Amino acid sequence: MKIHAKQNNINFNAGLSPVMKREIADCDVKKISDTLMKAGIQSDFKNNKFIAWCSLKTVEIIKYLNSVYGLKLSLPKSIIVEDFNRMNIGRKDSYGFYNACPSQLYSNNNGLISENTIFFNSFQNYQTENKNSVWDDFNLLSDLGYFQNLSCTNFFLEIFLHEFAHGIHLNNIIEKRGRQNFNSELKKIFSPLYLEKFRTKYDSVLKKELCSYASLNPIETVACDFSKRIIKSLDKNSLLPQYNFIDKSPYRRRTPVDIFKKEKNMEKTLRNFWNGKFNV
Repeated sequence: MKIHAKQNNINFNAGLSPVMKREIADCDVKKISDTLMKAGIQSDFKNNKFIAWCSLKTVEIIKYLNSVYGLKLSLPKSIIVEDFNRMNIGRKDSYGFYNACPSQLYSNNNGLISENTIFFNSFQNYQTENKNSVWDDFNLLSDLGYFQNLSCTNFFLEIFLHEFAHGIHLNNIIEKRGRQNFNSELKKIFSPLYLEKFRTKYDSVLKKELCSYASLNPIETVACDFSKRIIKSLDKNSLLPQYNFIDKSPYRRRTPVDIFKKEKNMEKTLRNFWNGKFNV
């Protein structure tokens, strides 16, 4: 994975401060895993301090939202760092993915990986042009992703909040519509015919309003928007929310009064996707 910083002349600030970098360098991965276990999350970080620290901060953000603002945002069952070249997935160079259903993700493994699991790529066989781990250059990579319109913000926690958002979103659909309806809807929205209709209708507006990644499918649309809203609410030093971002979002529980309020097309679309209504 080559990073051509000079060519792109990136001069943003992805938010990973010197203080945070020192915290990451000094963190104890085992202690982080033990802390996450108390929250019901198993983990295997392969001693990757950056991923462990960022995962912990993301969990702290969600737990804070739940405790302070009375939300019920779900957390994953497990977080695993793995070399994606060893896995039966399409994008070997992606940063992470959310596994919603029990899956056999290894060709040489007869056991199933449980549902509600987040995977992050170890990038064992990738390096930047500076010979560092991909995760070591994440400030720069976050800036590049935003510069290229691949992500909604250049904040370094976006990829982590994005994967957690998938779990929150999909668990919301399962809770409201049931596992069987969820499975059938998931199968439908990844069909070539649906994706063609989806992109014809939403591609240009989503690339403009959010980012190009949000235009891949409605699951990515919600994850991009949801994580962006959380990031906007954060104090960038404490990494804690300063207000309830749900209150003024399409993800809030609607009241009878809301029926008579004028709603923007994108807000209605996001609300439908959030609740598992994917008609296009």
